[in-house]
Amino acid sequence: MFPTSGIGELFLIGTGGFIGASLRYTVSSRVPIIQNIPAGTLTVNLLGSIVLALFTFSSEPESMVYLVNIGILGSFTTFSTFAYETFRLLEDGQNVSFFLNIFLNVILCLLGVSIAYLALML
Repeated sequence: MFPTSGIGELFLIGTGGFIGASLRYTVSSRVPIIQNIPAGTLTVNLLGSIVLALFTFSSEPESMVYLVNIGILGSFTTFSTFAYETFRLLEDGQNVSFFLNIFLNVILCLLGVSIAYLALML
């Protein structure tokens, strides 16, 4: 069962999706791989986590949730790419980079959310 959404909400999500996917491509293609770590994916996931926290912990109108949280950030951040790139590191025998990539993505994104939350609480 799908929730019922009006055409306005779907338009906001679709518009946000276009913006987020374009931003993801732009950002991730300009950030180099650092010591076998796919830093572009790490960058978009970290930025997305911070922005999502800022919008979620503040009181934004529902239309902004559709546009930013679901649309832009839903297509900007990428767990599937993180999983694929991490698997490739393991497959290529880059064991240190494999664990470092997991650690950096999880810890830095959680830290980003925490910092955004604390910033809004001040």
